[in-house]
Amino acid sequence: MRRRVEATQDVEALWPNGLGATLAIASGRALAYRGGVARPVVAAPQWTMDRSGRIGAPPGSRSDGAGRHARRELDAEDVAAWFVGQLPEGSYNGLVVGSPHGAAVHLAMALGVPWLPVAFEVPTPEVAAGERPAQDGERLARDILTDNPDVGIRQVYDPVWRGWSGAATAYAVVRWRRLPLAYRRLIAERLNPDAPIVVVRDVSRWQTSAGDDGYSFQLGSRASGLGPGDYRDDRSLRGRSPRADSDGERAVDRGLVEDLRRYGSAHGHPIRQVLYRHPDVLSGAVADLYRGWLRAGTRTAARLVVECGRLLDPWHVLRAGLVPYWCEHPLRSAVRSLSWWLAGSEPFTSVDVFAEPPGMPLPTVARLEEWQAVAAFATRHGLVDRRCARAYPSGVVPGHHATQVLRMHPYDLPYLPFLTVPAALSAMTHSAQTDGLLVL
Repeated sequence: MRRRVEATQDVEALWPNGLGATLAIASGRALAYRGGVARPVVAAPQWTMDRSGRIGAPPGSRSDGAGRHARRELDAEDVAAWFVGQLPEGSYNGLVVGSPHGAAVHLAMALGVPWLPVAFEVPTPEVAAGERPAQDGERLARDILTDNPDVGIRQVYDPVWRGWSGAATAYAVVRWRRLPLAYRRLIAERLNPDAPIVVVRDVSRWQTSAGDDGYSFQLGSRASGLGPGDYRDDRSLRGRSPRADSDGERAVDRGLVEDLRRYGSAHGHPIRQVLYRHPDVLSGAVADLYRGWLRAGTRTAARLVVECGRLLDPWHVLRAGLVPYWCEHPLRSAVRSLSWWLAGSEPFTSVDVFAEPPGMPLPTVARLEEWQAVAAFATRHGLVDRRCARAYPSGVVPGHHATQVLRMHPYDLPYLPFLTVPAALSAMTHSAQTDGLLVL
């Protein structure tokens, strides 16, 4: 048991972390398999954690072993290079960047282009363990901002949501405010002439307490299913400025959007944007896009796969000709939106549901019976994955489980030609999911 706990701590010390890293790996893997080329092997940088559970710096650095108050040494350019390193060699007809969203990766796969995040997460368990999370988060952020002036830090502390690991309680979202060097090289050297760049942006709002030099503190997150007004914790905000309306943790920094616009235009790449107010809106629009794309290629488009959180696999969805619908969190609100979308869509013959266990039961978390009701929309075969059902809601299902199950679906050959960016965005504009979705 002790060895298992230590191994879990080591996993939580890895960075880059979070949904964006998971999706970047999935995007590179799907492009490699679709192109029939070898997958790149890129080692991720790693923080060390001593046996007492204290976070230190990478081995050999000047602050290694300094404990909880060790100075964090992080190079955001290395992280950007690691993201780009997930992509197979070659040139591309476009690029999708932006907020971490499973449907955005599926959109990129339909276009045959890479998806890259504009932020990454760093676990900060010491913030959750401290007496003043906002001040502890600012101290850690100051170390990162000193070495990386082109990023901003959003410290998120959610005492309600635990998720699948302790690191989900507190984490720092590192957002680029200017285009990193690795992304610039990708655009300048590997995009074909006139290849468009699509920026997918989450424009939801949250209340934050602003700090200095690009730091802000966010109490709570939408992962719990609660709103910003539902969180009250005087201890966390002691000595801080009052909370004010701001963009959410998944937002794309406006400075990066302008920098990307200038750099893309200078290299002949038009910039398009897709803005959504809630993740379910983009999921429905991309699912409609896939269904129309498959039908135009004389496919049935009658098999739906409902993905959730880390349980997704863009490659096997593309390979098997499935229609993907992605839920960010296993919340009752997400299942309600999915149910309304299904009710307004033509029936699917099969519905496979991968309900990621939240790790703890909450009133806002969907019950297993609600996921089973979603599967019951199928006219022939509807099923909540058995392993997910057994683990729900307090267990853990590894992220690769969806891959293991979806690989059993037969190939749907020949592959359809990729969509063009104008055609895909036009279809999304005319989708039934237009409330809360803006295509520019």
